[in-house]
Amino acid sequence: MGCDAVGFPEEIHIPNGGVLTGWMGGICDSMIDTGVGFLAHPCGILGSIITWNSNAGIMFPVENNKRIAMLLRQIAALLEEQGVAFKPAAYRRAAKVLDELECDVSTYKDPKELEAFPGIGESIAKKIQEYLLTKRIATLDKLLGMQGGIPPALMEVEGMGPKRARQLQMALGIQTVADLIKAAKGGKLDGLPGFSKTMQKKLLVNARRVSERTRRFPRSEVKADVEALLKKIEGVKGVERCAVAGSFRRESETVGDIDVLVATGHAQSVSDAVAELPLVRNVVAHGDKKLSFDLKSPLRSGGASEGQAGIRVDIRFVRRDQWGAALLYFTGSKEHNIALRKRAIQRGWKLNEYGLFAGQKVIASREEEDIYKALALTFIEPSHRTESLS
Repeated sequence: MGCDAVGFPEEIHIPNGGVLTGWMGGICDSMIDTGVGFLAHPCGILGSIITWNSNAGIMFPVENNKRIAMLLRQIAALLEEQGVAFKPAAYRRAAKVLDELECDVSTYKDPKELEAFPGIGESIAKKIQEYLLTKRIATLDKLLGMQGGIPPALMEVEGMGPKRARQLQMALGIQTVADLIKAAKGGKLDGLPGFSKTMQKKLLVNARRVSERTRRFPRSEVKADVEALLKKIEGVKGVERCAVAGSFRRESETVGDIDVLVATGHAQSVSDAVAELPLVRNVVAHGDKKLSFDLKSPLRSGGASEGQAGIRVDIRFVRRDQWGAALLYFTGSKEHNIALRKRAIQRGWKLNEYGLFAGQKVIASREEEDIYKALALTFIEPSHRTESLS
């Protein structure tokens, strides 16, 4: 499951009357039909919602993750309405991390553990801990008091913007991407100020892409596309090194997106050149640190048709001397990164995507093997990178 079940009660009562017992390390001895239950305790219900998959024999506590991710997206939407730069994207990245987290975020008691996740910094980690302790986030309460709420799901639709989201909410009661798709297909946006036929078509296409991006692709299905993309990137002037990271490199059976790392001393010009490649469509982030887009797929049957999203690609540009640290960090898994970071802390060091540090001194950063060696570990192949360091 990727996380410990330490602190969970020994019995879990299921609404249909079943009781799961013998919770050990995330696996229950008894097997029941798929359902939803809650954690119970002699002193009362603790309120952590779980789902039970009888085929996998695994319990997934998810309620905190989904709730906090929704609140972070609400903060992002309200900040975007204010015209705040950069922060909305940061909150959405953190929300995505929580969406993909395999165990309940409350498992991580120390905010520093949360900061080990790509996309969660000190400020957002504190807000997550604040919610876990108080069930509220003061920053969001303040924003809601000033501005009122915006449907956070609509802000995931590229080209929407807070003004249009509010307009749809007020005029048609639209709250979700599914609501938007249904309204657009039913012609209910006709006549709304600012919603021309062209804009309606664009929003419908982008709304469908949001739905498509929740899909996970079989690794075998996208392997040829990824190899073709890497070959094209390697041919771009200024690229010193290029590799795929993330769940694809860990050889997961399915992947939700593709993470690519590029070492270069000319990040902006390389980013510009990659953005113009024929395999690239629908660029949504374009800078000298990161490039994000949907991948055209001429190698899969029919490719990605108009209105259909290809798999999302996130390219990160790093310096050559930071290659090993960045590749290790962005390969994951999240649990593996936390375990490595804890080992570094035990030695009085700091580990992040830029390197392994003793104060300001760089101990290792150029190659993954250098970091494992400095931490007195044998190199661990990407496919075996879990919370275990053995």
